[in-house]
Amino acid sequence: MQLVDFPKRLLSIAETLNRWAGAISALDRKRRAKVARYADAVAETLARAGRFSVRLTAKPDDKSAQRGLMRELGRISGYLETLVGVLQHHLDGRKLAGVKRRLEQLGPHGQAVEPSASMSLIRVDRLLAAEGYFRALADSLRV
Repeated sequence: MQLVDFPKRLLSIAETLNRWAGAISALDRKRRAKVARYADAVAETLARAGRFSVRLTAKPDDKSAQRGLMRELGRISGYLETLVGVLQHHLDGRKLAGVKRRLEQLGPHGQAVEPSASMSLIRVDRLLAAEGYFRALADSLRV
């Protein structure tokens, strides 16, 4: 997978989880709070990834921003795997398989691909949209 496709795949996962907010809201209060915390963590990480992406757009050879973006994208993958683990017994097999399949598309073992010059081409709008979906999921679980 090309690194520039990562935000599109993240947005796809975010949209999917947000569509299932009703099913997820049926979780007990403790699990809902846990999923909400993870959704918040993913949203914060997406916000940081967006900031690194903006820096790279302005200055494509910024090594610090490249490393920061890779770190945040890897962190997002880990958060999503944990979130799926929390939901494993609460979503039907088809829904869970869909999220797992999308996670597998993020890269080998849930990690993003190696950094490259194309990192500056990552679509910030998709990172921001995915952030919004995760914030909405967290908000809906707290209601």
